[in-house]
Amino acid sequence: RMECFFAAGDAEMGAGHKEKITTASDVMSGLRLSLSRRRTIELGLAVGMAFSAPGVRAAEEPPEVFFSPEVSADALILIYEKLSGDLSGRVGIKIHGGEAAVNLPLFRALQAHIPESRFVETNWASDFGGSRRHTAAHIAEIRSQGVDFAPVDVLDRAERPEDYVKLPIPGGANLKEIEVCRAMLEDYGGIVVLTNFKIPSFAGYTGAVKNIGIGLASPDGKAAVHEPGYQRSEAFFTNLADAVKGIKARMGRKMIAISILSNIHAEPFGGAAPKTGNLGIIGSLDPVAADQAACDLIWQLPSHTAQRQSIDQKIDSGWLQLEKLAAVGAGSRIYHRTVV
Repeated sequence: RMECFFAAGDAEMGAGHKEKITTASDVMSGLRLSLSRRRTIELGLAVGMAFSAPGVRAAEEPPEVFFSPEVSADALILIYEKLSGDLSGRVGIKIHGGEAAVNLPLFRALQAHIPESRFVETNWASDFGGSRRHTAAHIAEIRSQGVDFAPVDVLDRAERPEDYVKLPIPGGANLKEIEVCRAMLEDYGGIVVLTNFKIPSFAGYTGAVKNIGIGLASPDGKAAVHEPGYQRSEAFFTNLADAVKGIKARMGRKMIAISILSNIHAEPFGGAAPKTGNLGIIGSLDPVAADQAACDLIWQLPSHTAQRQSIDQKIDSGWLQLEKLAAVGAGSRIYHRTVV
């Protein structure tokens, strides 16, 4: 008898509410299960597919995902406090430099809450031009979006060869190493991967995983993940999963993932009736669990429906990204959700 944890329902639950699914055989078959408090839910991909996904060891204790149905500074800080126990010294708040103005009041509140913290970013891919390709212009672009109240550290610094270091990827499917900025490893005691969750996007969705596997990679590392041509191919999603696995292996509990789900407008497709609007804030030490929880919240897809998607649908909905993450063992798609 195997136990895994998953929270049913959304904002109607009280803070700290938890419910659990207890039978692995039921999980694998995608049946409707009876839950505590006589509630039932139809299994979603977070549990149903995760047991059968390569690279996921269901016997391990599932990672905890904290969820607030509020999109507010107080909720963001509360989730940060739940996750930040192992951070020390200077903390970097990883943002997306092209979207710094989105939810800026929340970003400002979190940075003010963390003493001596800095916003951090990395330059664009080495084979991609634009205003965020080099450090000075990248900082100016971020400042132009209203981030003029706190230090901004583009971790590439002077962009010299010695400003980068290659991390091994244990068991990588395609990539065996991923290059990152040395400053992230040497100058910071923790990284908060703070993401404005977005769907649709190039990768199906943009969440914690993309903000790590591409967002924390060096310009050459980004180019290696994308490969020439920048195709939305299975190879790209496998590369992204490999990169996340390598960075996560090095950072461990010094990296936490928090995603803000605001202004969500996903397009319906076969069998899915996505939730829209301001859905809340999700955080975890496991970025894969955080992304799975966000997709579950938006799509609310039962496992058998998700498994029947075409490859194009899996790309657009983000399920292919999640499947590849599970396949390389980058994190857990089974999670224990706590409402705060």
